[in-house]
Order: sequence, then C-alpha cells, then structure tokens
Amino acid sequence: APAGPALIAPGEPLALLIVRAMLGEEPKATLVDKVTNFFVDNLWQYAHIAGAAFLFYEDRLLCSCSIAGFVGLIAACMLLEATRVSPTHGDRLWRTVVPVCGALAVVFSIGARLMGWTSHMKICGALLAVCFGITMVTVKGDKDARLRL
Repeated sequence: APAGPALIAPGEPLALLIVRAMLGEEPKATLVDKVTNFFVDNLWQYAHIAGAAFLFYEDRLLCSCSIAGFVGLIAACMLLEATRVSPTHGDRLWRTVVPVCGALAVVFSIGARLMGWTSHMKICGALLAVCFGITMVTVKGDKDARLRL
C-alpha cells in the first residue's frame, strides 16, 4: 500500500485533476521515473566524457595540447589571483578565454598534423604560452574581475 494518498486514481474526475495541478501537487516519482530522469539528465555528460577519452586515446597530440592549454589558463589565473584580481568573478574568462583556449588546442593540434610537425613539446609549449598570454591580457582588462583589497 502506498504511504500517502494517490494523487491520480483510476476514474478520478478531470476537474479534481486540474485543481490538484493548480495547487502544485505532483504524483510521487516512481522508480522508472527516477531512472529515466537520471539517464535523460546525466547520460549526455557521460557520453561526452567517453567520447573525449576515446578521442584523446586516438590523438595524443590533441590530448597534450588540451592539457597544455589548460595549464596555461590555470597558471594565468593563479598569477592574476596573486596580483589581487579575481578572474573567476568576471565574464571574460568564461565567455571569451575558455572557449578561445579550447579552440586553440584543436587548431594547434590539427595545424601541427597538417604541417607534419612531430615535436609535441614545442607545440605544447607554444600553446601554453599563447593561452597564458590571452588569459592575462583579456582578464586583466575585465572590470568585473574585481580587485580585492
């Protein structure tokens, strides 16, 4: 037997269903509803992670470039934090710098492949410096990245 009264009983009048919906009463979620919501809400995230892991396994240069870009971005944020600027409080970091650094990792990786370059260390070092510079210049001029006293 259910713990509480069932909100929708067989043969219940439509007017009663409408009143309950207007009052904000919802039926209890069943196990099937919970499992369905879990897969609908979370499965796409796991699919993207699995796809990225497979892609990084297949293309090690792209993985190296992604890590180098991330390290450059984090290093610039840490330096800005040390100089009393809060880079995470501004919009430029999230709207500009993160997408640009991600795109640059892909561009550097594909460009190196097309040009036949095989020196991963030099390519990743250059990308790290570029991401560091872009982050410093872009976030430093952001008024929303508040100065902390």
